[in-house]
Amino acid sequence: MSRRRALAAGLVALLLLPLAVAVRVGWHPIAGPDRTADNRAHDLVRSSSGLLSATRAVTHLGDPLVVTLLAAVAALVCWFLGRRRDAVYLVAVRLVVVVLGYALKEAVGRARPSLPEPVAHAGGYSFPSGHALGAAALYTSLAVVASGVVRRRWRPALVAVAVVVPMAVAASRVLLGVHFPSDVAAGLVLGWAVALLGRSAEPTEPAETAPGSAA
Repeated sequence: MSRRRALAAGLVALLLLPLAVAVRVGWHPIAGPDRTADNRAHDLVRSSSGLLSATRAVTHLGDPLVVTLLAAVAALVCWFLGRRRDAVYLVAVRLVVVVLGYALKEAVGRARPSLPEPVAHAGGYSFPSGHALGAAALYTSLAVVASGVVRRRWRPALVAVAVVVPMAVAASRVLLGVHFPSDVAAGLVLGWAVALLGRSAEPTEPAETAPGSAA
């Protein structure tokens, strides 16, 4: 691993590990604001049927089944177009985030928010948000792959998709009352990191030796 990749991986660990430990022990400076934000989000979404409907629609962009199917379809398209490294990359990113998400949920064991008159229900542990994690990894990996085939002027739009869509999914999970803000923040950071580090970790193609050059 290059020094740059090691530094990036270390930065992600520096951000996530203390947060995971703080969440695991219920540290008040995080747990308190988390509960306050969830209560306010819950009040907001219950006061507007339009916002609730939009939130329920947006959250499907991060559903595990949806992101898995999108990753699989994109990988198949890349494979049949001869872009096999891209196909392997897309599948690998999805597999890594599934494993990491499950491992962190089991390790931290955080219960989901408990709210009066909930507007949504979800099973399993809360930290990190699987929807935020999956969305950040998927849409970033798709943007990374697409950036290799589109014109340069479209790349800012790809970056916007990789950032805005996962953040919208993350917000929807808090508004629906099934995650705390720290859950979705951890999911976003980890998902973006897996997609970007996964791409940078790919081996580069060896340069071709020019005809007539010395061996």
